[in-house]
Amino acid sequence: MINHRNCTFSAVLISMILVLTSCSSEQDSNEESKAIVLLRGLPTLDTNHSIAIVELDPESENFGEILQEFEFSDYAMPLHHLYYSPTGRLYATGLDPQCSLAEVDLARDASGAPVINGVECIDTGGQQVGEDIIWHNVNGSDYMIVSFMAGTGIDQTDGGSIGIFDPQSNAVLRIIEARKSALGEGDPYIMYPHGMSAYGDRMVVTSTIHADLATGVGNAVTIIDLNTFTPIETITIEDAQPVGLPSSPVEVLFLRPSIVAGVEPTVFVNTMFGFETWKIPYDESNKSFGEPEVIYSGVDEGTGVPLEFYGNSTELFISHAIPGVVKRYQLSSLPELVSSGPDLETDLGAHHMIFYDTESGRQVVAVQNNLLNLGNAADNDPTDIDFIAKVNDHSITVHDLETGERLATINFKDKYDKGIANVESLFGSGFVHHH
Repeated sequence: MINHRNCTFSAVLISMILVLTSCSSEQDSNEESKAIVLLRGLPTLDTNHSIAIVELDPESENFGEILQEFEFSDYAMPLHHLYYSPTGRLYATGLDPQCSLAEVDLARDASGAPVINGVECIDTGGQQVGEDIIWHNVNGSDYMIVSFMAGTGIDQTDGGSIGIFDPQSNAVLRIIEARKSALGEGDPYIMYPHGMSAYGDRMVVTSTIHADLATGVGNAVTIIDLNTFTPIETITIEDAQPVGLPSSPVEVLFLRPSIVAGVEPTVFVNTMFGFETWKIPYDESNKSFGEPEVIYSGVDEGTGVPLEFYGNSTELFISHAIPGVVKRYQLSSLPELVSSGPDLETDLGAHHMIFYDTESGRQVVAVQNNLLNLGNAADNDPTDIDFIAKVNDHSITVHDLETGERLATINFKDKYDKGIANVESLFGSGFVHHH
C-alpha cells in the first residue's frame, strides 16, 4: 500500500497511474484466452453450480486455473448456455424451472480486470427450462428470442414455447405456444423447442427432446412467421434411427448472406439421435422451404450425436459428440460441405467452442466436451442415464486451428469435482457465427 504520510500528492498520483497501467496491460496482454464457463456441481461430490472465469491459453502457466468463481446454491439445476447480446450484455439460459433465464453481471473492476458480480433471474412469464437465445430485428423492432423446452409446464407431455422479450428491459412481450395435442392433424406445432435461427421474417426452431429426457423425442423443425409470431409450417427431418429413437433435431443454422456473401439461403439441421446433418433449401422470392436432404451421415462416417454449428471468417465447424470430433468446412463453398482442414479430435461429448489467439499469436480453438453433465451414478455423476454417460468427458481441449493438433486438456471433474456445461469467450472476444 502507498503511505500517504510519506508521499506527496504528485507521487501518489503517479504511483497509482503506474499501478493501474501495469494491471491494465497485464489484463490486456491475452484477455481473449480467458473464457467464461458454466460449471455444474455434482451432488455426490458435494459441489455447487457456478459461473467462472478460466485461463485457457495453453502457453500460460495458469492454464486451466479458475481466476474467479461465482457460486449459487439456491437452485437445484444449473445454468445451461451463455449468450452475448449485440450490445454486450451477458445472458444465461437455465435448466431450473425457477431460474430458466438470467442476466449475468460481468464487468471490470477498478484495475480493468474482469469480474462476475452476480446473476439475476429474469421473469419468463412461467416458461421453463431455457435453451437457446437469438437476437433479431423484424420490421424495425429488436427482439430477444428464447426457446423453452418445457414451455409453460414441465409436466406437459407435448410442451414447449418461444419467448419474445424486450432486449432492453428483459420484459416478456409474447409467448408463442402451439401444443400438438390442441391442434388439428397436420397443423404446425412447437414441441420441445431447442435450436433457433432466423433470416428476414422467418425463424426455424427444432423439436428435440422433452426436458425430462424421458417423456418424448421430436423429429421435426417448425417455421415461424416473425411478422405475426405464429408457426406456419412443420417439416419432418428424419431418416436413419441408429439408436432406435426419433431423429431429435437439435441445433439449426439459417445460412444467410450476412455469414457468406451472396450465398443461397439454406437451413442446416443437426439431428442428435439421427447422427445426420440435413439441409433445407429456402426460396427467398416466395418464402418457401424445399425438400429436406441429408448431406452428412454419421452412420456412414462413424460419428454420432452432431450438436453445434460454429464458425470463424473462413470456416464452418460442426461438433460431433461421438467419438468426440469437430468437422470443418469451407465457408465459401456452402451450402455444400467441402472439407477445409483436418478434423479436431477432441474427447467424448464435443459440443461448444470458442476461437482465440495464444500469447504468442497462435490461432487456437477450445472445445468443451460433454453433452449435459449427466451420467452414470457409479461414477458419481448426478443421473444414471447410460447413453448420456458415454458423452460426458467434463473437459475442454485446446487445438491448433491450422493443424488440428491438440495442445492441452483440462478436465473439470478431475480438477474441480464439477462438470463443464458451457464455454464462451470473455466479453464476447472470440469471433464466431453461432446460429
